[in-house]
Amino acid sequence: MTTDPTRDGTPVPLLQVDDLAIEFATPDGVVRAVDGLSYSVSAGRTLAIVGESGSGKSVSSLAVMGLLQQPPARIVRGSIRFGGTELLSLGQKAHRAVCGENIAMVFQDALAALNPVHTVGWQLTEALRARHGMSRRDATARAVELLDLVKVPNAKQRVKEYPHQFSGGMRQRVMIAMALSMDPEVLIADEPTTALDVTVQAQIMRLLSEIQAERQMGLILITHDMGVVANVADDVTVMYAGRAVEQASVFDIYAAPAHPYTRALLGSIPRLDQKGGGLAVIPGRPPDPTQVPAGCAFHPRCAFAEDVCRADPPPPTVSLPFDRTSACHFAEEVMNHDEH
Repeated sequence: MTTDPTRDGTPVPLLQVDDLAIEFATPDGVVRAVDGLSYSVSAGRTLAIVGESGSGKSVSSLAVMGLLQQPPARIVRGSIRFGGTELLSLGQKAHRAVCGENIAMVFQDALAALNPVHTVGWQLTEALRARHGMSRRDATARAVELLDLVKVPNAKQRVKEYPHQFSGGMRQRVMIAMALSMDPEVLIADEPTTALDVTVQAQIMRLLSEIQAERQMGLILITHDMGVVANVADDVTVMYAGRAVEQASVFDIYAAPAHPYTRALLGSIPRLDQKGGGLAVIPGRPPDPTQVPAGCAFHPRCAFAEDVCRADPPPPTVSLPFDRTSACHFAEEVMNHDEH
C-alpha cells in the first residue's frame, strides 16, 4: 500500500491515531493504560513519544501493530488509520497483514525479540520468503544487503551467526534490518537505545535518522530520554498516566514547555554549562495505574498545582499558539514561566 504524500500541497499523515483509549482488566482493578491519545506522523517526519515507564507509550504502539493481547487488554474507543484504512475495523489477521507490509516496529529488547536457536540470516529471510515468495538464495542475498544497510561489518559471514554472537548494539542493528525488510512506510522504534552505552546509542540514532531521510519514512520514536529527542524529532507528544499532556514541535517544546511535567523532564537533563550542585529530579513517582489521583494525575508531583488541579474532571486539552496543545489549567503561565 502506498499513501498519497500530499493533499492540496499539505502533507497527508501516513498514520493517524485519534482518541485511542485502552484498558486492562487486572485482579486489582481496571487499568486505563491509554486515555484519549491522538497523534499523526507524515512521510519524512519524526514523532517522539516521551514519558516515564508506565505512561502508555509502548501500549499505544502495540495497538497500532495489532499486537495487544485481548483480553486482558481492551480497546475502549478510538481510531487508528493507515492511509485510508481503519485498522481497528479489520480482523486480527488482516490488521497484521497491513502492518506487516507497511508499518514495522523495532522492539527495545533485541536479545529477547530475536530467536536464540536460529541464525540472524534465517530470521531475516523468513518474512522475505513467506511474504514475497523469494527463493532461499535471493532471500539470503537480500538479508546480506539489509545487514550492510545497517552497517553490520562483514555481513556475508555474520548472516550465518546467532544472536548471542552479536554485541548489544549489533543486535539492535539486526532488529532494524528486520524491520526494514518489508520496506515499511512507517517505522516505530520502541526505546531502541535501552541498555546501550552512550556511544552506541548515538550510532543507532544516527543510523535511524539516515535511513529515514533516505527512505522518507514516517518515524515514531518511543523514549524517556529528552536528550535523544532534541537531536532527531520534528514533533513531540509527552505522555503521563495514559494521557498526552503536551504536543508541540520539538523547537517549541524546548523553547517554552507548556506543561509542568514536560518542564520537569527538561529540567532533569544534565547540562554541561551548569557545574556543581546536584541533579534536578522530579519528586515522587508515577501513580499506581489502578489508583490514578483525581483531577490532574501529575498534581502530587507538580510545583504549579492549585486546588483546581486536585479535583475532577481532569484538565481539558487546550490549544495554544503555533499548533500546540497542553492538558494543564495553567498552560500559558507554565509556558511563560521565567525560570526556564
